[in-house]
Amino acid sequence: MIGRRELTSEDVRRLVFKSIRLIEGAQEELDLKICPNIHKTKNKLSKGTFRAERLIEKPGIYQMAFGSFDPPATIVLDMGLPFCDRPLDLPEVPRTMTYYTSIHEVIHADDHFGGDSLLKATLKHILREHWDKLEMGMRVVEEGNNCDCIKSYWELACLWAIQYIDILTHYRSLVILRHHGFPKLDVVWEHMQNDYFPPGLITKIERVKDTRYIFEKIIEKAGEYCIIDALFESEKIGDKRAKSYTV
Repeated sequence: MIGRRELTSEDVRRLVFKSIRLIEGAQEELDLKICPNIHKTKNKLSKGTFRAERLIEKPGIYQMAFGSFDPPATIVLDMGLPFCDRPLDLPEVPRTMTYYTSIHEVIHADDHFGGDSLLKATLKHILREHWDKLEMGMRVVEEGNNCDCIKSYWELACLWAIQYIDILTHYRSLVILRHHGFPKLDVVWEHMQNDYFPPGLITKIERVKDTRYIFEKIIEKAGEYCIIDALFESEKIGDKRAKSYTV
């Protein structure tokens, strides 16, 4: 592993192609469509650009600003990732977080090289099936005086679709690293749960329905599910558990 030094652009290149091998291995051994375009992605990224930059001024566990994928084929990782456990001293955490971030950006690249079909289908689903929720959401936006960033139902639907795709990207990253037995993954995952739509929504469903259900009934059913459906399904699971404790 890289150790306690800042990442270089060459480190980023090596991490990306190691991440691709980890994805390929998990996908084959688990028989899941984690990155259905991975061969195309590998080919495209073989001609890509990789950079290590200072993306976060103050290192600390979890910020997905630790990395970015910029079309057509650029992946950037924060050069300070090897110090992301500061002020603690948990040397296994930076290694896991570094691969988590690299895999996360490769998955975004894979979605892009697949035509962003899941994102586009999710957006259509939200506009078609959840107009009432968009109306409620726009009222909240307008009452909160946040109209500068969201000015229409379409923009709000785009935001929800992007958030949903990112949750699924987090989940797929988790599945890959969990399969390969990366240490302290629970620490990394716990720090992913501080968003309004935490990726733990999906693992809550997974614990009841199993991993294959998430892939075959949610991820592969593009255009039939979104972040709103995930919230409802997660809430139902919570309600059933609460009732089971009171019986």
